[in-house]
Amino acid sequence: MFELLSTLIFAGIAIFIAFRLYSTLGRREGHMEAPPASDPNTRPSLSDVPQSHLRPAFEGRAAAGLEAIAAVDTSFDPESFASGARAAYTMIVEAFAKGDLAALRPLLADKVYQRYADAIAARNERKESVRTEIERIKSAEISEASHEGHTARVKVSFEAEIATETLGENGERVSGDLATLNTVRENWVFERRTDNANPNWVLTGVAAV
Repeated sequence: MFELLSTLIFAGIAIFIAFRLYSTLGRREGHMEAPPASDPNTRPSLSDVPQSHLRPAFEGRAAAGLEAIAAVDTSFDPESFASGARAAYTMIVEAFAKGDLAALRPLLADKVYQRYADAIAARNERKESVRTEIERIKSAEISEASHEGHTARVKVSFEAEIATETLGENGERVSGDLATLNTVRENWVFERRTDNANPNWVLTGVAAV
């Protein structure tokens, strides 16, 4: 008799617990509804998922300035800029050696262009010529950046191995030696206006390090 009574009590407790579990978990209401089983053949690929327009934050000592430039020019990319700066470095160094003012004009700010033009004119007066070979650009690092008064400004620290020599009127070597590589370290500053549609950057300053 006692065993039968115990069995009935425990059975009642089990029924009560099962009812409470169903009341809490078994109902499908609002956001608690169980999701349908997924078909592995219809799962979206990464290309189907909308991509965020957010980009990783810039890093490094020039990060704040780069962010300021990107805020007004969403197409600005530091890696692409550094690649363009390398190309500009090569073009400007080689054009100056050749005395090619037409090639220099669109790459230089007015004050820098005038200094280069004056140096080329003085060299021509002395009937000298310059030969320059860039062996390699070892590094081109953005070291500073800013955006103030609608002007974006980026400083690039270059380290390059360059051979150069100056020849006199009769081909005699006046200075330098094309057979000798020199390590050149310079800071180049590039600027552009951000309040117009012109995307071109120009060189506004060069300083030896």
